[in-house]
Amino acid sequence: MKNTTAELIKNKTLKNDNTVGVLLHIVTALCGFLFANAPIMKNLLPFGAAFTGGVKRKYLAAASAGTALGYIFNLTNGGFQYAASVFAITTIRVILGSEKFSRSPLFAGCLSFFAAGIIRLAVSTSYGGSLITAFTEAALAGSAAYFVSIVFYISPTEKSGTDIKETTALSFFAAILLLALSKYSLLGLSPGRIMAVSVILATARYGQAAYGAVSGAIISFVLAIAGSEYFIGSVTFAFSGLICGIFSALGAFGMVISYISTTLISTLIIGETDLISVMFFEAVIGSGIFLILPKSLVGYIGGLLAPTTEISRLDSVKGSLIMRLEFASGALKDIYETVEDVAGKLGKINCPDFDKTLNKIEDEVCGGCSLRRHCWETAREITATDALATWNRTRSARKNDENNNSEFHCLRAEKFETSVKNHCAEYESKKSAELRLKEVRNVINDQFDGISRMLNDLSEEFKYDVRHDSKAAENIILSLKNLGYHAVSCVAANDKFGRISADIHIKGVADLPINKMDIVRNLSLAVGRDFDTPTVSTGGDQAFIFITERPCYKIEIGLSQIPEEQGRLCGDSAKYFTDGRGRFIMLISDGMGTGGRAAVDSAMVSGLFSRMLRSGFGYDCSLKIINSSMIFKSTDESLATVDIAAIDLFNGECELFKAGAAPTFVRRNGRVGKAESTSLPPGILRNVVFDKAKLNLKGEDIVVMVSDGATTEGTDWICKIIAEWTIGSAQQLADEIAFAARRRRNDGHNDDITVLVGILKSNKR
Repeated sequence: MKNTTAELIKNKTLKNDNTVGVLLHIVTALCGFLFANAPIMKNLLPFGAAFTGGVKRKYLAAASAGTALGYIFNLTNGGFQYAASVFAITTIRVILGSEKFSRSPLFAGCLSFFAAGIIRLAVSTSYGGSLITAFTEAALAGSAAYFVSIVFYISPTEKSGTDIKETTALSFFAAILLLALSKYSLLGLSPGRIMAVSVILATARYGQAAYGAVSGAIISFVLAIAGSEYFIGSVTFAFSGLICGIFSALGAFGMVISYISTTLISTLIIGETDLISVMFFEAVIGSGIFLILPKSLVGYIGGLLAPTTEISRLDSVKGSLIMRLEFASGALKDIYETVEDVAGKLGKINCPDFDKTLNKIEDEVCGGCSLRRHCWETAREITATDALATWNRTRSARKNDENNNSEFHCLRAEKFETSVKNHCAEYESKKSAELRLKEVRNVINDQFDGISRMLNDLSEEFKYDVRHDSKAAENIILSLKNLGYHAVSCVAANDKFGRISADIHIKGVADLPINKMDIVRNLSLAVGRDFDTPTVSTGGDQAFIFITERPCYKIEIGLSQIPEEQGRLCGDSAKYFTDGRGRFIMLISDGMGTGGRAAVDSAMVSGLFSRMLRSGFGYDCSLKIINSSMIFKSTDESLATVDIAAIDLFNGECELFKAGAAPTFVRRNGRVGKAESTSLPPGILRNVVFDKAKLNLKGEDIVVMVSDGATTEGTDWICKIIAEWTIGSAQQLADEIAFAARRRRNDGHNDDITVLVGILKSNKR
């Protein structure tokens, strides 16, 4: 079983590497020495004791030795009392012994606060105003120990980035080290402040404005309370950190220019001549150091100081979304049923009635006639027949025919004929409107029903098909961090078949371009899956990566189309694509007839189907929506067949969906079979359904889809070509079948011919 990147990193940890372990203890002792030499208000040195209180227990001996040595070099500034604080803190921690206390930043802060305060009061018996100063010094020691403890328990191999508390702690830790170095100068320039510039730029590079401002403000505060001659200028660090964070999207050079410009403007406003030149040159040198650092190192440091990567944990949101989709699906289904019910009741009330039309004719023509009762009661059928005959002659425009003068049984023949024309015309108009409204209502109801099914399909997909994998996301983040990339967010998910995919948002690509092959290798190792080449979209300083598990198969495609007449549009439409879920879709739609009208119908069907399948909708609900759209789009008859082959690239399972389509030919293990359809194409009747079939394919198996223009002379010859095909590409096979179909047609008519061939291939690297 493959190890994850996190496990590989742990296997190389400091516990198993004595050389690195010794080096870390030396670095800890050096940090303790510098902390002990970081003064505030020129002569107070509380940070050494704070370092001893907050350091991880395994480094306690090195920290105590380093800080004690640092205080020995400062005996003239009360180094003895600070060394006593270090001794007291070390003794208490050794006596307690438990790692539980050591891991608590609050414990470290309280221990350092009381130790530093009590020792200060005990040894400085002659110190005037000692209570206020002791409290101030103890508070600074406690605060510093709190942040030191946080820093020592940040694990760069177990997470990517830091939260605001950890970034604050790191900035405070760095500021104290820089404070110790700021005592020294070369040609009037402070190495501490120069390094402070580089730290602020590295933080703002990945943390943007918020984190740049935090680090700048903390460094500014620590350098200011040191009481150095340039403490006024130190306030520019905070504002410069904010500004360069805002301009981080412009890349490293954009940040450097903004930082130097802000520093220059700030010092000019302060108006100190010496300060202007010193701060300007320190900013330039610090920026230069930031620019010449190796990009991988800058990426690693920036990734550590940047915000914690967001790992999707969407279980609650997912549940809420599923519930809303199911509710919306149910609501649309209720609308569909309600509309059907109301339409049925209204139809009974408002449906055109020929008896009512006859009653209107009677009232208009027969008032005062002595034969009224005879005509409309005794001989009502004869009167109704006369009315229908009159209306039929009117509709067929045969007023001048010899039948037009046929005998009427009515004494008021002329008035009767006029009334029949008027009222029967009104009846026919209402009847036509009712039929059209019924058609529209049926189409709309089908749309509601189709959308309801779509929403239900989506809820089912969210419920069963997508499971977020936080562990995989963490491993991906760490793997990218190991390459020097900082991931802002990462969403890793498994579908219902256990296949993983990940959406990753990366920043800082302006300094470290994306290497796809490195990403594939490292992420495959990190997750223990074989990933495919990722899709990378870049914009400015950001990159969006979508990567999926590598399927077992790939499809070699061949497409050949021959229009009915050269120069005319082909009435067939063919598409092939992956649906983003590991399935390769092959689709042919054959419009009714040939030429432009057929081309429009087939393009509409294939275009809608491809979009809906890519969006995750099911085959049946997509067919329902498209069928109703075809019926409604024109008063003329409009139809187009649908022929789909969906091949799972992970296991070779092939599903066929056919609605009025020509046969599909499949060669498996050298034997050729065909799948035929008896269903109707969409655009004719409301209740159109797919004929379906399912089969399993392996490498080198062939799927051939054709339009009906290729099968007018039978299908045996197509089966023979496919069975005998041994050498050649999918495109060559498609061309051979298409041109052979054109040659074989001998009925004097041509039709559009489309042949779409897919050959399953192994996808091994």
